[in-house]
Amino acid sequence: MLGDVSVGKTSILRLFVRYLKKGDIEKVEGGVKCSVVKADFSGEATVPGGDKEDALNQKETKTIHPNRIVFREDSSNRAHTIFAPGGDRARAVVKMGIITISRIATQIVAVFSLDRDLDRQFEFFNDVRFFPDKINVCINKVDLLEGNRDKKIDEMKTQIQEFFDTRKIAINEFFITCGETVEDFADVEKFNNRVAEMILEITTKQ
Repeated sequence: MLGDVSVGKTSILRLFVRYLKKGDIEKVEGGVKCSVVKADFSGEATVPGGDKEDALNQKETKTIHPNRIVFREDSSNRAHTIFAPGGDRARAVVKMGIITISRIATQIVAVFSLDRDLDRQFEFFNDVRFFPDKINVCINKVDLLEGNRDKKIDEMKTQIQEFFDTRKIAINEFFITCGETVEDFADVEKFNNRVAEMILEITTKQ
């Protein structure tokens, strides 16, 4: 999973782990019974002076070393590993993680945030030299979108499609998600489920 700073990569991974541990993974569309083998979020560092609380009641953090989860399909015993390096490519150690993951990954999920300007988010991907011919795109933080949701999402899809078209990279599928448990968002369950459905579709259905 690749994307700029604070697009929600870690929140997506944490939410997926929650689905696995609570057994909710079987309730989503295409759900299959899976187990967590390892969940490593040691790459997170607390932002100095940060006191902002997120939906998981943790202090504001920044990913320095790639976070990683390993899960296994119970029926086939197949294991899958998901990496999520940080987005602060100005830090040498973070940039090295981005380069390494982009080179070894069999599949890439490009994560974008709906509440931020796309130009800066595109700058992140301009720095990523190693890409497969086809990727998946996750448009996250749908809960923060105001106004005409469908119109905004369609506009964003078009811009993202055009960006990757110029790099001759095809998009397999767009996934619209909310990677956090937001209490006052009416469609939170639908878009939380989409996180789990996205990861299952990209991993277990291949």
